[in-house]
Amino acid sequence: MTSTYKLLVVTAATLLLLGCQPAENTNGATENDAQQSAEQNGATSSVASELDPTPNVAQEFNATDFVEGKDYRVLDTALTLADFEKAPGERGFVMEFLWPGCPHCQHFNPTIIAFALEYSDVAIVKRAAPANERWAYDSRIFYTLRQVAETNLDDEMIEFYERTRENQNRLPSPEDIQSFLAEHSIDGAVFATAFEDPAQTDKLRKIMTDMMDAEITSVPTLVVNGKYVITATAPHSPEESQRYFALVNHLLERD
Repeated sequence: MTSTYKLLVVTAATLLLLGCQPAENTNGATENDAQQSAEQNGATSSVASELDPTPNVAQEFNATDFVEGKDYRVLDTALTLADFEKAPGERGFVMEFLWPGCPHCQHFNPTIIAFALEYSDVAIVKRAAPANERWAYDSRIFYTLRQVAETNLDDEMIEFYERTRENQNRLPSPEDIQSFLAEHSIDGAVFATAFEDPAQTDKLRKIMTDMMDAEITSVPTLVVNGKYVITATAPHSPEESQRYFALVNHLLERD
C-alpha cells in the first residue's frame, strides 16, 4: 500500500460517525454492530424489498412540506461529478455515498433502484466510501468493476455483499470476490491489474475529499445536484418512500 493511499485511509477513518461505521479490522468482526444498528432502526431487508414508490393512494407534497435543517441542508460549495462518473440526466443527478458492506446501504438500495426506474431523467451516481482499510478495499473493488465489467455491476455487488452477510454473517473474502468475478465472466488477471492501477486511488481520494468538504458523516447519504444533502430519515414504508421521493424531486427543481 502506497504512503498516499495509507494517508487517505487513515484520514477517512475519522469521518463516518453515524449510520454504518467503519469496521475495525479486515475480517468484518464489527459487522454485527452495523447489522444490529440497522435492525434497531427498522431497516430490515424484507421491508426494503417491499417498498413501492407509487402507492395506490397518492399523496401530494409542496415546498412547504420540506424544511431546511430538518429534511436537508444546503452546501456552501457544490460537489461536482468526476470525469469517471456518468453525466447528469435531463433533470440533474443524485449522488449516493455508500459502503457495499453496510446493512443500511443494502436495505436502502431497492429504494434507489425504484427511484431510478421511475425517474429515468435523473442520473443516480453511486459513490463507494473508502472510510478505512476494509472500506477502501471494497471501494477499490467497486471502482475496478466499473472499469473492467461490460455492464454496470453496482447493484449486483451490493446484493452479493448482502447475501454474504445474511447467509454467512461476514464480509466477502478475496476467494468470494474471485467467485463473483467468475460468475460475471470477468477475467481475474485483468481485474487484478486494474485493481492495482493508481487511477483507482485517485478515484477514492476524490470521493473522500468530497465527503470531507460536504461534512458527510454517515452512509447512506444522498446529495441532490451536488448542492443539497438529504438529512431526512430513509424510508421504511411505502408512504415514507413516497415522501422521500417527493423531497428528492423538490430539491431537483430548486435552482
